[in-house]
Amino acid sequence: MRRPRRRVSTALIDTFSGSSVYGTIREAGEMGSLGWRAVRLAVTPPFPWVRDAVSEGSRAIRRCLVPLSLSVSAFMIGFAIIVFGNLLGSLGATDREAGGMWVAFSREVCVWITTMIFAGVAGSAITADLGARKIREELDALAVLGVDRFRSLVVPRVVAMTLGAPILGMLALLVSQAVNFAVAPGHLGLTDEVFADNLVLNVLPLDLYASIVKYLLIGFFVGVVSCQKGLSCDGGAEGVGRAVNQTVVVCFLGIWIINSLFNLGYLTIFPETAILRG
Repeated sequence: MRRPRRRVSTALIDTFSGSSVYGTIREAGEMGSLGWRAVRLAVTPPFPWVRDAVSEGSRAIRRCLVPLSLSVSAFMIGFAIIVFGNLLGSLGATDREAGGMWVAFSREVCVWITTMIFAGVAGSAITADLGARKIREELDALAVLGVDRFRSLVVPRVVAMTLGAPILGMLALLVSQAVNFAVAPGHLGLTDEVFADNLVLNVLPLDLYASIVKYLLIGFFVGVVSCQKGLSCDGGAEGVGRAVNQTVVVCFLGIWIINSLFNLGYLTIFPETAILRG
């Protein structure tokens, strides 16, 4: 009676190991292992990755800066100032627009726009680069030459994405508030002094610190996912394209989860930040 049980259990294991659930769990484990190894190598001397990390980070920021600025400006003018501003005007509360847009953009809108563009532009570029290197067997050649491909290729990219995300996020926040200050007072019939006073009342250092931490977490996540997908792709050029597509999808889902959980914890720990001042 024991042999059939063993056969059944073996069949179940084979079925599970070939399922999509097992593949998802295995990829999540690989991402966690890659992230931990990247952190460990990043803080362990020597640090040959610093120059490459600066180069990768500056390249990612340059690629994302123009589309990010245009997207943030369009959303601020089209939705925040015109739609939301007119709604506040009908309620007689146009003087709250500056503070409300600061809270909305610093916690949600800029985070979404920045990280989506960052993952779609910079993250997919990293996956395509590493995937192309793999199918051309450049990674195997580096291993034969004795080069630590993880320290030379993965660590700089993960660090660059981790530090590049908060830089882009702060630039997006600056652009959004500059556009709001330039357009909103004239459209809503406010003086610059009233607008600036309400903005200053709602700018909390705690919001900035929390935003930076959130961008660091999301940037690290995007870097780990991009590198893991690039290193694990196969099947030639089609496999690289599939890996790039998976990178974008996984990053978008992860960004939504991280942002939601972070905001939930932030507002739970600091409930006073949920109050709109003025």
